[in-house]
Amino acid sequence: MSADDVPALVAGDELLSSGGGGIDGLTLCVTDLLRRLGPVPLVPLDALPPHTRCAAVGLVGGFAPITELPPGGDEGALAVRALEERTGHRLDAVVALNSAGPNALFPIATAALLGLPLVDCDGMGRILPLIHQTTYALGGLPVTPLAAVSQTGDTTVLECDTPRADRLLRGVVDASGGAMVCAMYPTTAGALRAVAIREATSRVMRVGELLTRETRHASLLAGLARTVGARVLASGQVTAVDLPHPPGGAGAFPSMPTSIVVSDPAGGGPVVRLEAQNEILLALIDGAVAAAVPDVVCLLDRQRLWPVALESVAVADHVDVLVVPAAPMWHTPAGLALAGPRAFGFPVR
Repeated sequence: MSADDVPALVAGDELLSSGGGGIDGLTLCVTDLLRRLGPVPLVPLDALPPHTRCAAVGLVGGFAPITELPPGGDEGALAVRALEERTGHRLDAVVALNSAGPNALFPIATAALLGLPLVDCDGMGRILPLIHQTTYALGGLPVTPLAAVSQTGDTTVLECDTPRADRLLRGVVDASGGAMVCAMYPTTAGALRAVAIREATSRVMRVGELLTRETRHASLLAGLARTVGARVLASGQVTAVDLPHPPGGAGAFPSMPTSIVVSDPAGGGPVVRLEAQNEILLALIDGAVAAAVPDVVCLLDRQRLWPVALESVAVADHVDVLVVPAAPMWHTPAGLALAGPRAFGFPVR
């Protein structure tokens, strides 16, 4: 992964982050690191010896704090060193918590600073809000011990059971400015093979290459269908953007509830309603559920041929509503219980 790869990576993770955005400052930071330190090897998981020591790196918190106070870029490396001190073992490779949004970039910066390879896998295949909403946790890997570092250098090491880790960590994150980079899920490559989503980073890259290369709408949609199985759920104009109260149960999640309506302004087609809490979680067509988390639901601007972030969606935008299927582990009963629509308070199957 070199500095020249960053634009495609950012384009791909804008689509697969299901509404995320706001990472321009981080993009510049990581690009500069790669130019100064050189490229990071991207290594297939199955190419590593089973005893290779790994840990996942990712941001916990919101986009706004890293926009207001851009990270220095070394937070992930400092978190890894704090985790190594706690476990007594040096890492051999860095893993992504998830390869979308800012968490596509923090592991690369960390690997560059530590001189380590990045493993081509992750634990979400999209963005989910809680650190235990991962295939790593689904497979039984403990999230702690973990180490967290803020943009101002606050460092916390946490050890507890996996379900309590996010609740405990959020208090520290809030007190530290709203965002911390964490090193977590210390494990081995052998253990990761049973639980990780393979080729997560290269998948984001392939999506980004399509977005930065294709200039025709039909060709882009065909390429996304081939690359990640994307399908068009509906097309139309954004006719309303609402900020309703969160549905029951959503208070457990750090979220910004939003509803978006996509329809034909002339009134001749179906009405699509998208429900989001930072990411789009549910899509309804004429009141019936048509798609839901853990699959990725996202918006593509039909004119610019570019993903639309929730923070910038506006009435009159011409969009495609796309659905990208999640990794098979998410569609097991345990996966749906952890990250399906009911986990976010939506009383639907």
